[in-house]
Amino acid sequence: MALVSDFDKYFLHLPKISQPDDFEKFWQSAINELKKTPIDVQYVHNKRKSTGKFSAYDMTYIGYGKIQLFATLYIPDKITRPHVVILFHDYDDLESYAQFPIDLPFAYCFVELRGHRNIIHYDQEQNKYPGFMTEGILEKDEYYVKGLYLDGLRTIDALRLHNDLDCSKIAIIGKGLGSAVALFTTSNCNRIVALVLDTPSFCYLDKAQNIAKSVIANEINSFIDEHRSKKSTIKKNLNYFDALQFINAVTCPVLTIVGFKDSLSPAECVFALFNHLQCDKTIEVYPEEGHGAGGIEQQKRMIEWIKNIMV
Repeated sequence: MALVSDFDKYFLHLPKISQPDDFEKFWQSAINELKKTPIDVQYVHNKRKSTGKFSAYDMTYIGYGKIQLFATLYIPDKITRPHVVILFHDYDDLESYAQFPIDLPFAYCFVELRGHRNIIHYDQEQNKYPGFMTEGILEKDEYYVKGLYLDGLRTIDALRLHNDLDCSKIAIIGKGLGSAVALFTTSNCNRIVALVLDTPSFCYLDKAQNIAKSVIANEINSFIDEHRSKKSTIKKNLNYFDALQFINAVTCPVLTIVGFKDSLSPAECVFALFNHLQCDKTIEVYPEEGHGAGGIEQQKRMIEWIKNIMV
């Protein structure tokens, strides 16, 4: 009975979304600034990563702030100008989709979140997380997540320059923080026709910062503990990046994955996101699983769900 009660409670949870007065201006200015940066995309064939059905390419391009970005692109060998599925992994987890079951008829672009070639790890001796989630947090224009979100749009810019891809229809899959990137990208690009939010995080931050047991929450909370006089500034700045802020602009179908025992992306926060969606939406619930809810079988279902929309 407790499980049913929790389930009902989550579906009724609809926290108020309060946007900063200059929210739209802030992001439009950022997007305009991104457009001034040359893309400079390069594709290098990677024979080792290639499979029997897909040719793999190491992809580099320039993102916001002139940061070099990295991705791996898989293009099917026998399909002409396939549509593309873009995947964003979770924070501090390059292996989120290391075993992802790529399948025809799509091309797949696995994007590395900016900075993740310098792997982040918890420092037990210092009891802190020397990662990226507090870089520039005191000035919203300099915050790490600003560039991270814009990298989603820049990835689409880069893929559109590839003559062998059809980017008129794109699907995006995001894991954890990657879901926030996927959500921002979808809210600002009408080419996205399917969105998968795989145990999404960085949403409903007022609650998440108190209950999530993630690298992200611990990193930010540790920073606040060391800069208590800046707490109100940090909270105000984070409001520009909370994934909930981009919900109303999403119009394509959305598939959301949630595990009731997920301490990194708490179900209460995931449902807050899901409940605010006003589009065609589906949620798959795993009552006894955590952040890896559904595993490989769920990833296979993601692709089948996308096929039903794009093929």
